[in-house]
Amino acid sequence: MSKRDLAHVLSALWDASGGEAGVGVQVAAIDGAIGRSHRDMRTPLNLESLREQGLADRRPDGTWSLTPAGIDWLREDRELSRR
Repeated sequence: MSKRDLAHVLSALWDASGGEAGVGVQVAAIDGAIGRSHRDMRTPLNLESLREQGLADRRPDGTWSLTPAGIDWLREDRELSRR
């Protein structure tokens, strides 16, 4: 997975969840936020990669959420981008 794709998916999770850990977001909402079709398999693969890194988690209802580590990663990434 490209780092750029992962960052886009994390940012979409951030926006849809209001920047809060544990708030579930539908994959279709993530796809829409990053301009992908719901048939594009990259988003589920990216989410699984983020889960493996501890940055996102799949909830029992099938939605995805940021983890506290995901929020920290995004904040750090955004801080570095401002410099």
